[in-house]
Amino acid sequence: MGTRQHDAAQGLVEYGLIIALVAVLAIAALIIFGPAVSSFAARLGGSG
Repeated sequence: MGTRQHDAAQGLVEYGLIIALVAVLAIAALIIFGPAVSSFAARLGGSG
């Protein structure tokens, strides 16, 4: 019984780590590509 709870807890921890990694990568991508995306969106908005 304890092993099943341990496995479930380990799965939740692994899931949380994956979510955290994705969040860090998304933030890094926004920091790196933010200015380029912003200028691209401004050009799209200004062309109409």
